[in-house]
Amino acid sequence: LSRIEDGASLRGLIGAMTDSDSSVRFAATGAVGRLDSTSAIPALLRVLRSDPSASVRRTAAWALGNLDAESAVRDLAEALGKDSEARVREMCAWALGEISETSGADGLKVAAQRDSDARVRESAVWALGEIGDREAAAVLGDVLARDADPRVRGTAAWALGNVNTRSAPEGLIAAVGDVDDEIRVKAAWALGEIRDPAALPALRTAIKREKNPKARKAQLRALIQTGERSEATLTELLESSDAEVREAAVRGLAGRSATNPWPWPQPRPRPFP
Repeated sequence: LSRIEDGASLRGLIGAMTDSDSSVRFAATGAVGRLDSTSAIPALLRVLRSDPSASVRRTAAWALGNLDAESAVRDLAEALGKDSEARVREMCAWALGEISETSGADGLKVAAQRDSDARVRESAVWALGEIGDREAAAVLGDVLARDADPRVRGTAAWALGNVNTRSAPEGLIAAVGDVDDEIRVKAAWALGEIRDPAALPALRTAIKREKNPKARKAQLRALIQTGERSEATLTELLESSDAEVREAAVRGLAGRSATNPWPWPQPRPRPFP
């Protein structure tokens, strides 16, 4: 029935969501999530709130996100804060990002800073980036500065490039000198999106020290996108052995923006039941 995707099967599938066997409930909940019917949302919410199986609750959260269920935001945020299983909380964070309603941002901010599981924190910062809530910038900057997990910090940097903030948090500016290559790439990409002149000194310092070609290109892109006009900096870049770096320096001297190909970092793949 899940593969056929016929709405006529919805009633039977909803009935199967209360089956005594958890594997049947799991399959039925996943099938309902693929039928694109908002009439199933109340049944999915009941599963999310009370099913004894974490796998079934996780699948209900996925289904609500897949259905873009705006009416489920409050329940998903509540489960994100209270469910005992990290894999359920992770999927709730993903679903809130998929629905992209700003009303879910508060719960995501709390999870991004306080959840004990790195996968949940990473999904929460990804979701904040998907929602694009400018007010989340301070939280994302704090996560980037303080979180112990490099994947969480890297995704927080990526998210900051998506939240339409006009000023770069201190944590993001500092991250262009992070020990992790991917974090430096993502931080530089985000700074290029934000275009805050306050980041120029850190970018100038970082690009002189950078050894990783991908990070160096990302930093150069950020410099030019942010409005770098220092002839000393750009002329030095003209001597690079990398043709793409030399081309970008020429564009900068000409007052033109950087063009592709440039790094376009993305977070890890979404969780899936």
